[in-house]
Amino acid sequence: MKLAGVRRLVRLARADSTQAVARRLAEEGAPDGTLVWALSQTAGKGRMGRRWRSAPGGLYASWLLRPQFAPGRLGELSLACGEALAEALRDLGATTMVKPPNDVLALCPDGKARKLCGILCEAAGDSERLHWLIIGFGVNVNNPPPLKRSTSLRSLVGRRVTLPSVLRAAMVRLSRARRAGNFV
Repeated sequence: MKLAGVRRLVRLARADSTQAVARRLAEEGAPDGTLVWALSQTAGKGRMGRRWRSAPGGLYASWLLRPQFAPGRLGELSLACGEALAEALRDLGATTMVKPPNDVLALCPDGKARKLCGILCEAAGDSERLHWLIIGFGVNVNNPPPLKRSTSLRSLVGRRVTLPSVLRAAMVRLSRARRAGNFV
């Protein structure tokens, strides 16, 4: 499968966490543009160590980058990723907005905004430069929404959506944001 911005695809049926797999690969020297994609996670995680329920039918991915910017720019990164993923989900028919610092919400038919996507950015480096950056994201696609205040793409668009189409849209938008200089 060809994906924008991806030099190496690691596709797994199940992972403890795509972030953890990507971190191990980063420490082993995996190249910029490595993408870890799992069909389910047993220990998915969100911001501040929160657990992310990762049932089959959702999209769980972590994109490893080796950027050329100073760590001081990391604060902008989560919002730039959120906007890119919100745009990707809009491309697929959802009405979305970014909820800082790391969520994409969708406007539901009942008028309420519910969580559709979570983002987790992690990095390692020193005061001068980053050694690696991992952008992790989880999207409720065809899986039952894990929380009352969440929703799925399937329930928003009224049909089953293929995971490759969601991943393709996400990577197009994230790659475009990267090329625009949001996280080079």
